[in-house]
Amino acid sequence: MSLIGIGTRGVHRQFLAIRLTEMSKSLYGTKSHTSFLAFPVRYNSDVPSKKQEAPIQQSDWKQINQFIPGEKTQTDSLSDRMPKFPLGKENVPTLLPRPGIPKVGKNVTFRQVINILKNKTEPELIYENEPHRLYFLICVCFGATLLIYSIVLGEWAIFQATKDFNENTEEKNDVIRKREWVLSLLKNSVYSVITLAAAYYIFTFPSRLVRRMWYLPGPVEHVKFTTYPLVPGRSTPVVTLPLEALERKHKARVWTGRGFYGTSDASFFFFVLQEVKNGKTVKNWVVDRKGFFWSDGRVFDYIFGKETIAEAEAGVPYDEQVGIINRELKKKKQKLRKEQGIFYGLKFQGEEMKKDARRLMGKDDLKKLK
Repeated sequence: MSLIGIGTRGVHRQFLAIRLTEMSKSLYGTKSHTSFLAFPVRYNSDVPSKKQEAPIQQSDWKQINQFIPGEKTQTDSLSDRMPKFPLGKENVPTLLPRPGIPKVGKNVTFRQVINILKNKTEPELIYENEPHRLYFLICVCFGATLLIYSIVLGEWAIFQATKDFNENTEEKNDVIRKREWVLSLLKNSVYSVITLAAAYYIFTFPSRLVRRMWYLPGPVEHVKFTTYPLVPGRSTPVVTLPLEALERKHKARVWTGRGFYGTSDASFFFFVLQEVKNGKTVKNWVVDRKGFFWSDGRVFDYIFGKETIAEAEAGVPYDEQVGIINRELKKKKQKLRKEQGIFYGLKFQGEEMKKDARRLMGKDDLKKLK
């Protein structure tokens, strides 16, 4: 009886499934025989399916734009210079790649990337920095230390000059004694002045940090960039220079081949652009390597390094170039040693001496003929 009962229940289930399928065809036009049972759908419903993604809200777009280079409004408040703890958070990249910028690859060559930049008709953002809060922290700490040293050394200079003045009992003329006091003060305050100048340089270092940089196309190419004001809360300084007046140091290549933009360097976390006027360096501008770069660092080597497209595309560092030359010289020396022997250098010197002797003998013969 149990087997008959089980068989009867199976027949009823099969019959019920067929009826429900027919009902689904008549009501909803369902083509599949099992879709009605397996995936029930609410008729004419506005409720989104689980597989559909929810649309991105306007507030989400605004939040995403804060991390796209060139979209965020940069301010100069004091809070922008205060680091967040733990300090490891300040070392995390926050900028997303800017859409629409070509990258060198299989479909786009480096020459094509340069042509795209050169053919721009409007200012093009080519660099934006990551937050510089760690720079401000280091400058404040180091500058304050140097300032304290300068004050202490200045106090010691006054003390030493006064001590020499009081111990100088042999000189009776007050004018001469005061003159010697001034000379002693100037001599002893040299270290104080040096540390004070170093502290001033460190405190003003953030005003030379480049925040954003634009390439300005035209008959005469220019570069515009923004920096930090010396005092928080003031307007952002904007500097516009001809492209020829801004140069990268000869040995400091931007491209390293490491990192997302190929600009990361383990030894130096920034590079320097020199403002040149009449062949002399007027001012140095500091560019952080941890930031957004248009395409990659080779574009900067081409623009500011005054390199050819082939040299910039190769991206061979200066030290590696010297190493290649040294390796080639070493190979040539080894080849000559195999062909000419160990004393190949002496052989070449002997041949040069013979040539010089022949030239001298030729001159003497000409004199005798005359």
